[in-house]
Amino acid sequence: MTCRRPQADSDRYARTGWCRRFHAWLLSKHNSRYERTVTEFKRGLLGDLRGDILEIGPGGGVNLPYYPAGIRWAGIEPNVFMHRYLREKARSLDVSVDLRTGIAEEIGFEDGSFDAVVTTLVLCSVSDLALSLQEISRVLRPGGRFVFIEHVAAPDDTGTRRAQRWIRPFWKVIGDGCRPDRETWTAIEQAGFANVNIQHFRVPFPIVGPHIRGVAVKNSC
Repeated sequence: MTCRRPQADSDRYARTGWCRRFHAWLLSKHNSRYERTVTEFKRGLLGDLRGDILEIGPGGGVNLPYYPAGIRWAGIEPNVFMHRYLREKARSLDVSVDLRTGIAEEIGFEDGSFDAVVTTLVLCSVSDLALSLQEISRVLRPGGRFVFIEHVAAPDDTGTRRAQRWIRPFWKVIGDGCRPDRETWTAIEQAGFANVNIQHFRVPFPIVGPHIRGVAVKNSC
């Protein structure tokens, strides 16, 4: 399982081309086991979205098959080497996409542009989580939904949490900025959404097994 990296940390983003190429290839070709694990969750969260949808860090387009027909899909992906894989996926599904290079902290769309914003395995690696959530809320229309599946920190005083802390410096390098012990649910709960529904669950992967999934709704006023 590998994560996507919409972030504003320019020194890390200015990595060698071969490294970004390798990460794009790895993500697009070798996440099948993880995808099988979360298929039902994605169907439930993405299958009833409507209207204008923004996906942050779509990688190679693994989520495209879950969206219903008739949506208008836009995505921002900082790794330009991912773009080819996503466009190939979109063509195979006969889906029209508006794919741009961008980061979660600086979403290049106007206020209130989208009915839903989607992230899956993205918020673990953004440089500024609070700013990213602020941007997500900004581009949502009143009553719009932020839909997410993210791996998160394990409970305190568990072996997994200790392992996450220990491996974090190395994991950030091999995981393209990923922080395995980030308490993402707390940040979402504190981001000012009108309603937040978060469920914790686990997948059978070491270090990144603890997950959350859910929906946060922007105030309709």
